[in-house]
Amino acid sequence: MHSIRQNQIIEESIKLIHTQGIQGMTIKNISNSIGLTEAAIYRHFKSKDEIISTILDDFRLDLEMTSQSILKSDSTAVDMLKNILGYMVDRFCDKPYLTSVIFSDEIFKNRQALSNKIGQLIKQNNEYFKLIIEKGQNSEEIRNDIDANDLAIIFMGSFRMVIKNWQLSNQVYSLKTKGNDIFKSLFKIISIS
Repeated sequence: MHSIRQNQIIEESIKLIHTQGIQGMTIKNISNSIGLTEAAIYRHFKSKDEIISTILDDFRLDLEMTSQSILKSDSTAVDMLKNILGYMVDRFCDKPYLTSVIFSDEIFKNRQALSNKIGQLIKQNNEYFKLIIEKGQNSEEIRNDIDANDLAIIFMGSFRMVIKNWQLSNQVYSLKTKGNDIFKSLFKIISIS
């Protein structure tokens, strides 16, 4: 759990990355934006990489709790996939600037610790998608002539593309509508008719 001040620093950091890129997310800019001294920022976080690391950890843990809850439900595999994808779409609709952190290659370049964090997030998501797809294959709800891991990658790649296009368009269209259209197509592809 973070303090109110830490949450303020995290939120402002995400906004700065969104509006100015990683170069604009400096301790000086954060302190100016929230009216704290740079020393005060450093009392809460050792570096800007620690702030980004915290953002990634928070996102990963939130998604992990949601995914585990969905996995424990009695829903069908297709409904579980819809629920996880729907949750992520809702999360990005509520905080569109978060996409600038989660889907930024620039942030993770030459930062091994942060690159490892995003790698953990991708691996975790892939594992949840794979588990759900395997459940659907076992119940003959999802076609089993394609490897579950390959289907998980297809889902994650499609999701990333939908989010990235929405981000690059400055959110000019409804992510929920576009996401639903793409996901309906994906479900047609993987479902056993």
